Amino acid sequence: MSQTGMVCRNVDTVSSNPASFAHHAADHSASGAHGMLAGMGKGKRTLLWGISGGTVLSALGFVGLALFEQYNSCLTELRGDLKHFNEISGDLVKKDTLQRYREQLKDMYKEMQTNNAARAQLEQELKSSEHSREEMAREVQQMRERLAYVEGRQAALTTTVSAVPSKK
Repeated sequence: MSQTGMVCRNVDTVSSNPASFAHHAADHSASGAHGMLAGMGKGKRTLLWGISGGTVLSALGFVGLALFEQYNSCLTELRGDLKHFNEISGDLVKKDTLQRYREQLKDMYKEMQTNNAARAQLEQELKSSEHSREEMAREVQQMRERLAYVEGRQAALTTTVSAVPSKK
């Protein structure tokens, strides 16, 4: 094929020679004008689909780009909000303040354990002192009963002695 030749749809070579061109035109005339018109209609349809397909792809690309931009802006806004939240929450409690409170809490817990042990010991001492008090109360009651018995006997003796006349 020479550089001056051109390829048609039905893969025939056409040269720039007028005799060859006439022969090519005669072949197409033989196949009929109908085939040529049908090929042109098909070409227009192909051209129309090519243009509309490109338009559809461009529109889809534009929609995709708009969605990406919206997603990216939402993500940027979310990052900004998260950064703002971290700044604010970071100011609420400082690490050294939190550590100081933890230490105080530990100290209070140890003190509470010590107080609980002391309270348990005091409760035992209280129980033993109550027990001792009850024993002493019983002993005092027994002493009162003895005293009353002795006083009763002494009173009976003094009454019997006073009832007996003296010999003087």
